[in-house]
Amino acid sequence: MKIFFAGPLTNLKDYKKTEAFYLQLAGVVKECGHDYFWAFLNGTDPNVERDHTPQYVYETDTGNLKTSNLMIAYIGEPSTGVGVEIEYANTHNIPVVVLYEKGNWTSRMARGCPSIKKEIVFSSQDDACTQLKEYLVHFVKP
Repeated sequence: MKIFFAGPLTNLKDYKKTEAFYLQLAGVVKECGHDYFWAFLNGTDPNVERDHTPQYVYETDTGNLKTSNLMIAYIGEPSTGVGVEIEYANTHNIPVVVLYEKGNWTSRMARGCPSIKKEIVFSSQDDACTQLKEYLVHFVKP
């Protein structure tokens, strides 16, 4: 199964901490035997690849999302791009799992998207990984 990861990359509160969390999540997916695409690991991270045009980023990311079986989106920090990707998944009938911290105020508009099949509300990064692994073990595309 191919999984598309989405998460804020621009103007993060703590880039290194977020990057470490993303790597942890990617490790869970790999451990479960799945392939994945994540912009920050695959060439469209604005903190690393500053010269890519917006059109290139859009085409690269949506092209990978379109060929994915599942989208996992971290929505614990605001991101216009993640919102666009969630709606793109909805338009292409790709199920979405969203993750965010317990007590975090997140977008109800994004969370109301019909393609969202699971909300993982976590108390720690380890808790997020545990819940994600439990979900992936039982996931079957509708």
